[in-house]
Amino acid sequence: MKSNLFIFIALFASSGEVLAKSVEQLNVYSFRKLELIAPIISSFEKESGIKVNLVHGKSKYLLKRLENDAEKSQADLLLTSDLSQLANKKHLLQPFPDFENLEHVNQNLIDNEKYWVSTSLRSRTIFSAEHTKLPVPKYYSDFNKPQYHGQFCIRDLSHSYNREFFASLLSVGEKENTHWLQKPEKLLVKRPTGNDRDQLRALANGQCQFAIANHYYLDMLTNSENQKDQLIASKLKRHWLKTHSGTTLISTTTAAITKYAPNKSNAIKFMNHLLEAKTQKIYASKLFEFPVYTQNKRDQTTFENNNLKMIPDVKAVKSSLNFLVNAKQL
Repeated sequence: MKSNLFIFIALFASSGEVLAKSVEQLNVYSFRKLELIAPIISSFEKESGIKVNLVHGKSKYLLKRLENDAEKSQADLLLTSDLSQLANKKHLLQPFPDFENLEHVNQNLIDNEKYWVSTSLRSRTIFSAEHTKLPVPKYYSDFNKPQYHGQFCIRDLSHSYNREFFASLLSVGEKENTHWLQKPEKLLVKRPTGNDRDQLRALANGQCQFAIANHYYLDMLTNSENQKDQLIASKLKRHWLKTHSGTTLISTTTAAITKYAPNKSNAIKFMNHLLEAKTQKIYASKLFEFPVYTQNKRDQTTFENNNLKMIPDVKAVKSSLNFLVNAKQL
């Protein structure tokens, strides 16, 4: 936390000097790590001539700072790592107008009042290993079966990735998919520690039969320059789970404009850049996430070149917020 706070102070202590310069600015709060979005920021700066000042930190700290600063805040835009981070936060945001590339995004991935827009897709998936002996679950409802109790490596159940996953399951409305959510800890083989990568490492090392993690972590390990990561990835397989309707649940990264954004027009330009076809290809090639961009403006159900090999449940994205807003339902 100290390092995040230091970065914040270093940037905004000189905000008066920054704003005084003739170069146009955009101040971004990112809940995503710099190395993940650096290529996108670089391409935007090169094309627009707008300087992006990035502050990276955990969502709860940056959102709290945004709330405390109120109209004095210099932040223009939020980049989230998960939609759940914006639950109950509309009072910190402002709606945005229509812009060119917005029409290329499925309407289920845009807030009804335009407080946020999804920028990429991912799925919380199941992983098996060479030593896995149990049959691989095919449906979310399979988690109800006793044979899977005590067999999984999963990160902290209260993490935003898992909260969004649970909320999406509830929003689908198939009771057979959610009965196990009454006591999800029954799935755990050990006390949750570490991040998604750590769960995959534990799985590869034989500590569990299965792991649950975001789909792209296997791709990151496979394409890592670290040979140990590559070895771990070679031992694992990824499997898409399904609802009984045949869809696979997804979550999204999002962009939103802050309530008192001093550079709102630049924030809109950046959001438009995030949804350009070539930027969306960066999400796919560099971050191993799925794009939200659709080539055909009339087609709001098919994702262009996604290679998903599953049907993403886009309707559950927006409806899951109803459960996240009312935390007691989780």
